[in-house]
Amino acid sequence: MTAWVEVSIELLRRQAEAASAVLFDLGATGVQEDHRPGEAPPPRQPWDEGPLPEPTLWVVLRSWWPKDGFDQVWVSIREGLSPFGEATTARVDDVDWLKQWRMGFQPIHISDRLVVSPPWLAREGDLIVDPGMAFGTGDHPTTRACLSAIDRYAKAGERCLDVGTGSGVLAIAAARLGMNACGVDTDPLAIKEAHENAERNGVVIQVDGRSLADIHGSFALVVANIYAEVLVLLAPDLIRLCGGRMALAGILIDREHMVQDAMSTLRLVEREVEGDWVSLVFQR
Repeated sequence: MTAWVEVSIELLRRQAEAASAVLFDLGATGVQEDHRPGEAPPPRQPWDEGPLPEPTLWVVLRSWWPKDGFDQVWVSIREGLSPFGEATTARVDDVDWLKQWRMGFQPIHISDRLVVSPPWLAREGDLIVDPGMAFGTGDHPTTRACLSAIDRYAKAGERCLDVGTGSGVLAIAAARLGMNACGVDTDPLAIKEAHENAERNGVVIQVDGRSLADIHGSFALVVANIYAEVLVLLAPDLIRLCGGRMALAGILIDREHMVQDAMSTLRLVEREVEGDWVSLVFQR
């Protein structure tokens, strides 16, 4: 049985995304964010009401590496993670690694008509996204915020533009709800995965690497789950393409003012905060 090495690091939640990027850049086979022992919130069911529990301040980031050759990359891993904290290692086998990795993904209930699930937990009617290299499985607060906006505002036959489409989950959700959906992304791997996910879900979406400057017309719904700094740079084209509503996420709360200023020609109609993240909905 093939042996793997599990690398664990305890760090602040706000550091997890940057640390994950470092791990993938160094060659991690998989990365999973987990709670510290005793800090996991109780499971939330679709029928539960009331506010979401406050995100924990600390998380545990686990990553998996082939045992062969690990000694050579361990120095790089420690150096890469040093800004975040001290890492520890443990040996695991194939079945343990797969089980732990899969446990990090659960169905995401947006509404009765929109549930996002990994393939091994999907039920009939679920939108299926196979976790892979492209960002966007539905479990991050920013992705959930955009999915919720799509669920509220999707109208069959209207056009939806997903900017920075990643796995394609947002465009696919819009297509499943009857919209003519397209997306753009600068990563060829993301474009490939978005098409594969669309085929898996039996929908057709147009996803390519065009710049927003090359897209014309207007869209009833524009969604963008991108960092605030990028949203500001794209603001003129986003505003030009928005023919109805624009749902924006990926915004750290201390940078919200940048986005609101950049979108000042549109009317802010919704604002939602979850943890360190804020999502905004504008209307023309």
